[in-house]
Amino acid sequence: MKYYIEISSVAEAEADSAFLRLSQIVSPTKANQWHLGLLQTIESLSQMPKRCPLATENEYFSQEI
Repeated sequence: MKYYIEISSVAEAEADSAFLRLSQIVSPTKANQWHLGLLQTIESLSQMPKRCPLATENEYFSQEI
């Protein structure tokens, strides 16, 4: 069964911001590799979404994290 992955606009903006900061610290090529790896990891959740446990702070939020 394949699950649908939806990236919120906030998460997308934070990932883009992290990419821009990282590209200033390391090379743009390395920052791009990191960003592509992040997107691939997120997409991999469509195959096995329950492979990771709930976050420790999950009890403080109304949605599972």
